[in-house]
Amino acid sequence: MLRRHILLATAVLLPGAIARADAPRGPSLYARRSANLLVLLDSGRPVHQFRAAFGREHGHKQIRDDARTPFGDYMVFPARRSARWKWFHPIDYPNARDVAAGALRGLSRERLGDEIGIHGHGGWPPTDLVATHGMAWNWTAGCISVNDTEIETVREFVNRAMPIRIDA
Repeated sequence: MLRRHILLATAVLLPGAIARADAPRGPSLYARRSANLLVLLDSGRPVHQFRAAFGREHGHKQIRDDARTPFGDYMVFPARRSARWKWFHPIDYPNARDVAAGALRGLSRERLGDEIGIHGHGGWPPTDLVATHGMAWNWTAGCISVNDTEIETVREFVNRAMPIRIDA
């Protein structure tokens, strides 16, 4: 497991690095909360890399409204227009794995939450802290947010359902 994460980190942080062995063929995404990073990949090779904001609370999403971003392997879908966020790419949280884990804790699918995705910053925070100050501020309710210019690049890239791995 550790080796896989080291290979993934190498592929993400070093442009042109050798793709990891378990990388999906074709386009995919990788997000890492601890690095405030969203990467668009083609067969494991970085194509675009963005600073991103994540859920304001640490740890894997457990229940609705806990302000955490889920960690694991998911699918991300093409964008839908959003009045608040410019574009919103739904992520399939909770997936079957999350529902099964929640059931073991006595939680219904509805209790786990939904409406997790990738979106623009939509004027919140009032200034784009990454662009202005070079720092990330995790402020979302559990989503992944990039600036409104970058969400256009994500929208063009995610033109069909594709895998996304979200790490802590």
